Amino acid sequence: MTPQGLFDDALSAVKAWHAALQPEHAFCPWPDDLRYEPRAPRSLPATELIRVAPGRTTPLSTPVVEAFQALSPHLEWRLTYTQDEVGRHFLNNYGWFELAGPEGHFITHQTRITVGYWGPGLDYPRHQHRAEELYTVLSGSALFKADGVPDRILKAEDTCLHLSDQPHAMMTHDSPILTLVFWRGEGLADAPALSAA
Repeated sequence: MTPQGLFDDALSAVKAWHAALQPEHAFCPWPDDLRYEPRAPRSLPATELIRVAPGRTTPLSTPVVEAFQALSPHLEWRLTYTQDEVGRHFLNNYGWFELAGPEGHFITHQTRITVGYWGPGLDYPRHQHRAEELYTVLSGSALFKADGVPDRILKAEDTCLHLSDQPHAMMTHDSPILTLVFWRGEGLADAPALSAA
């Protein structure tokens, strides 16, 4: 199968996931302006980790995870933070890509859909961004923290909403986590920034 065929399959799996889970389709409609944009692949350590150790899935999330595993070598994997900010161990066990959005493999200006992977034993420090964000867990689990709300452990099919500029953080323990994240509102192309202590 061609890389574009793999991307189309992954997008179809994500669309089905979005339609099946009420928090996702309530958060934002499925974009109707999607256009495939070829991008040069970029590999990170997470490129292989997502294939061999994605964490526990559910019957609903398994097709999405498997689509991303097949797609992983063709993705433009990214790192938001520097070694000075989060450390080398974090960077060796973390990565994300923009499936759809202003700078995604599919271009849309209606939302941003990213996928993030964090390996076990990582502390993702407090950060924030203008856009509202809905995390949906595809596999694994982690402790989610956000200012003003109780901490929660989330696993596959669970969701977590972060409001505009609401500082939030995440910790993985024995399991990795793979997330599908929807953004809406202002600042779709902005990068998160670490929050003040």
